[in-house]
Parts: sequence; C-alpha cells; structure tokens
Amino acid sequence: MERRKEEKLADRPASRVLPHRTDAYSSVLLSAPQHISPEEFRERLCESCSAWRSAGRKGVFLQIPTAQANLIPSAVELGFKFHATMGVGDRLILSLWLRDGLTKNNLPSGPSHFLGVAGLVVRGDGRILVVKEKNGPAARSGIWKLPGGQADSCESIQKAVLREVFEETGVECHFEALTSILHLRPRNGGNIVRAGASDLFCTCVLRTKSLEPKLTLQKNEIASAKWVTAEELLASGFYKFKGTAFRRSIEAAIAARNRVSQCQRGLYSEVLPLGFAKGKISILRSSL
Repeated sequence: MERRKEEKLADRPASRVLPHRTDAYSSVLLSAPQHISPEEFRERLCESCSAWRSAGRKGVFLQIPTAQANLIPSAVELGFKFHATMGVGDRLILSLWLRDGLTKNNLPSGPSHFLGVAGLVVRGDGRILVVKEKNGPAARSGIWKLPGGQADSCESIQKAVLREVFEETGVECHFEALTSILHLRPRNGGNIVRAGASDLFCTCVLRTKSLEPKLTLQKNEIASAKWVTAEELLASGFYKFKGTAFRRSIEAAIAARNRVSQCQRGLYSEVLPLGFAKGKISILRSSL
C-alpha cells in the first residue's frame, strides 16, 4: 500500500511538487523556494499538499525566511499554522496536519522551554562571585545574584554557564557539576516574550582557573560584582528566604562545592560518541 502511494506521488510532474524531504515520522520538511511569486507558491503548495496526502504523509513543516514573508499569507490560507521561529528570528516555521478528520493531530508543538543557567563561581579562598545587574527583575530590586543567563540555540548547559560567567564578569572557570534545576512555570499568563513557555533554570558549580581572577564587567548588563562568603550569599536577596526553591538551589550548590567525592556533588560533564550515528554529544550524569 505504501509503495502504491509513493508511485502516485511520483506520477505527478516533478516540477509542480515543491522540493522537499521526509523525516522518520512520515512528515514533509521543506523550505520556501527562492524567486517565486505568492500566487505560484500558493498554487504549487496546494498541489504538493494534495500529493503528500495521497502518499500518506502525516504533516508538513514549512520554513519561510523573513525575506520571503510575502509567502506567509499563501500558506495560512491553505491551513498552515505558526509553529516556531528559528535562528535569530529570521525564519518562521509553519505546520500543517494532513490527516484532518481522520486522526488527531500529533505533530509536536513548538519549543516549550527556555534554558537558563547560573554559575556558583568559587575562587581559591572559597568566596563566591555575585553580580548586580543593570536590567531585569533583580536590578529593579537591587539584588545581588549569581552570574548567568540564557543558553543559546543548541548550546550545552556546560558551555552556556561558562560563557555567561565569562561574558558578564571576565572570569574563566572550570565546570564542576550541575547541582539543581528549577522548573519555572509562567505566572499570570506569562511574559509575551516567553510565549507561555516554561524556564528550566540550572545552577552549576564552577571553579575559577586562577586563584585571584580579575573582574572585567560587561558594561551594558552588569552594574557591579563582588566576592562574598557562603553565609553572606544565603543572607542576601531572594536566597535569604528559608525553605524556598531559590534558597534550596543555592544550598545544594554550596554543599556540593566542598564535597570530595564526585558522586556526592551532582551531575558532572562528559562528551561522548553518540553511538548509533556519527558525532559526539554532551552528557551530564552522576558518578558510576
């Protein structure tokens, strides 16, 4: 049956079915062709969707760059819905379920979480690095906090926290362990920038590469930075409220920094071969 459907698709003029590929889940993946008018694009996309339905495909993911935004209405008229943006917002992904009325739409939704990182940076004398930001919720309250920020697209937790700490303070570090993850759900409908997505906020223990590192602050984001004791950190800002999530995340990181055994510290970092395909991936795991 599947072969017969493929033959039907092959029977259509190749020039009319838009260039595409299929994934392992029987969905069609395509990018908008260059130098095509909205009228021709709508006509060919309509014919292509009909062909893909006949071939038994489940859904379509269509990528349109901002330079071809005039093609978006054509896709929306055919039932495509906004799925996600890619890159730095220069590409829109739209999706279409091809089995409407037959089976429930099970295409994956767009990204549902943001990944945030914070570094509990420990220098040679055991003091911990804190910063005061120029913008954001902590800045409005004048709170001292751990340096950190949001991971970039496809960036590992380890690389993200090392990069954020260096960008904000100029301090180079070694990654030691991931000690906690806070799951922050949207409140009061959430920030429109977050589009209702949750935050996974990772606190990591880092050690400075030098015993007394020099601070070089990121001028547009960081107002000030200093080194404090663990006791001073726990008595400040939103860490001072006992029994709360942020307090517990800091307590876990402080406890982990002094433990000798890796299996007691938290999840530590390795880069290992993928195994079933070429390439390597980052893994955070407990000790074996």
